[in-house]
Amino acid sequence: MGSTNNERELMQGVARGDQESFRLIFQQHYKALCYFASSIILDGQEAEDLVQETFSKLWNKRADFTSATSIKAFLYIATKNACLNFLKQKERQSSREKEFTYLLREPLSDDFDPVLAETEIIQELYSEMENLPKQCQRVFKMSYLQGMKNEEIASTLGISYNTVRTQKLRALKLIRASLLKKNLLTAFYAYITFIKLHA
Repeated sequence: MGSTNNERELMQGVARGDQESFRLIFQQHYKALCYFASSIILDGQEAEDLVQETFSKLWNKRADFTSATSIKAFLYIATKNACLNFLKQKERQSSREKEFTYLLREPLSDDFDPVLAETEIIQELYSEMENLPKQCQRVFKMSYLQGMKNEEIASTLGISYNTVRTQKLRALKLIRASLLKKNLLTAFYAYITFIKLHA
């Protein structure tokens, strides 16, 4: 009976925003949640940050819980979801790097000249851009030179959003194929990698 009363008092304290009650919940679950998060994302520091964010969410929702069990369930589910979102975001961030570096089998050589590479690559990019099919070229220029969004391009040209995406993808494939033929694709990736490393 005593434990039931203690839990009821704890939940009431949490619901009204009592700092001591919330601290007790924090102490009960923090270390276990950090271990749980670390086992998912394999990064102790990030795990701690995600768990702290979960407790912030708990604080914002503190009036919604009626039992210690429901709080524990929320903490673990919220932490798990935060970890999965973190991994997805990390994968998205690294996907571009993979695209740029998968052709590079060795580190950049000491004699790699980024200025020379930039000059040659930009010349070729502009040359290939002018050789693109008419609509493909217009979409590519509006997107990459004028910075217009897909919706804006579709509205301006009177074409569908999907057509804009298709034409952009086609342009990139054509340019990539041309750079590959001219043995410039690896130099292009090397240049991008150099910029990322020295940014």
